[in-house]
Parts: sequence; structure tokens; C-alpha cells
Amino acid sequence: MKPILVILALIFMSDSIHASGWNDYSLDIGDGYAIFRSNSRDVSIGRTSGSLIRYPQMRAEVGPVVAYAMMDEFILTKNAGRAPRNHFESDTFEKADYGKEWYFLIPKATDKPLGPYTKTAFFDVLGERGIQNVEWLEPKNPNFWSPLLGNLMFMAIVILIPAIKFFYISIPLLILAFWGIMRLLKKRKQNKSLEATA
Repeated sequence: MKPILVILALIFMSDSIHASGWNDYSLDIGDGYAIFRSNSRDVSIGRTSGSLIRYPQMRAEVGPVVAYAMMDEFILTKNAGRAPRNHFESDTFEKADYGKEWYFLIPKATDKPLGPYTKTAFFDVLGERGIQNVEWLEPKNPNFWSPLLGNLMFMAIVILIPAIKFFYISIPLLILAFWGIMRLLKKRKQNKSLEATA
């Protein structure tokens, strides 16, 4: 029994290492531009070649890109703010502050971001340039399966460890869950047969 547990542990550890960063992505938004996500605090915009144009470390108060809009001559970005995390004394890490909003206007001709603007100032600038009816898009991972499989793998590891350690609780729970599912399926089958005869 012990060798099987060791093998299972090694498989799960290797998969979890492989899945680290499973929520990170590169999203092609057209015209040679992309949104890059390295973590929840570092969502940037750049060229598909990998060069960054607007990233959180450029300004102390500006956080990750939370929305974007593609125009003929410009890219518009809406960014969250940044704030100290302060989980403990001398905590130097930061977190995204979604209560704040900063806006940027990126001319495609130069790739040099203009901003940051407050919401009012940003829409004033857009009005001066004749830009109206902005449709914001939220950057999302283009790969549906990678984060799903990573999250399922993490859940399996989290569930498996207590299930093995506390088998005297988990085995009766599994039997009870199986019994409940079988009873539900039987009841559903009976309802279908009653509907068919009615």
C-alpha cells in the first residue's frame, strides 16, 4: 500500500509543478498586440513579439489592465490601482486596488502610452479626439482547459490528502454519496417511466 501512495504523491507533485502558472496567458487582441498575464497583479499590454508597452511597474500607483478597447488608431486601457498589502509589519508586497481606476491612450503609431488619466479626464481626451461609444473588453484566458485542469488537479490534491489520512471518515462518505446518486438516478428513471405511461 505504501509504494502506491508514494507513486500517487509523485504523480500529483509533478502535475502540480507543471500546472504552476496555469492561470497565466497571452491573449492576442489583434493588430500585433497582446495582453500578457503573469499573475493577478501583473496584467500588461504589449506586442505579440513579447515587448511590453504598458505594465504595472511603470507607475507606482497603476496596477493591472482590467479592460481594453481596440480603435483604428489607438488602444485604450482601463487599469486598476495598486496599494500596499500590509499583511504584516514590513510587508513590501503590493495588491491590485480595484476601487481605483486609471486610463491610458496608446497611439498605434508610436506605442507610447498617454496617461494615466482619471475617468473624467480620459473621456474628455477621447471627446477631443472624436472617440465615442467605447466598448470595453475584459481580458480572459483564451485557453479554457489549462486553468480548469490545473484547478481540478489542485482540488484533487487538497481532497486526496485528508481522504487518505482520515479514511475512516472518507470511506463512509463515499458510500453515502454513491448511495445518494444511485437513489437519485432511480427516482429520475421512475419519473420518466411515469411520464411515458401518462
